Amino acid sequence: MKEEIVHYLVLLLILDLGIASFFLFSFNRYYQGAIVITMGILYVMWGIIHHYFSRDLHPKVILEYVLISFLGTLVILSILARV
Repeated sequence: MKEEIVHYLVLLLILDLGIASFFLFSFNRYYQGAIVITMGILYVMWGIIHHYFSRDLHPKVILEYVLISFLGTLVILSILARV
């Protein structure tokens, strides 16, 4: 249980830093795009590491993290492109 809390705190740190950076660089859409892509990659990496240590890492789990990350990244990048 203690290990789970550490994993989720790391995820929270990744997302908080990403969101803060996104707003910090609100003057530059290219930086924002890079931040969104980086957050997506880090989210996938976190998911793989988390499930590896939980001993339930399967190809379906990896695919789920990749697809969710891709969808979220695509939505945010498409919004950035329209603004």
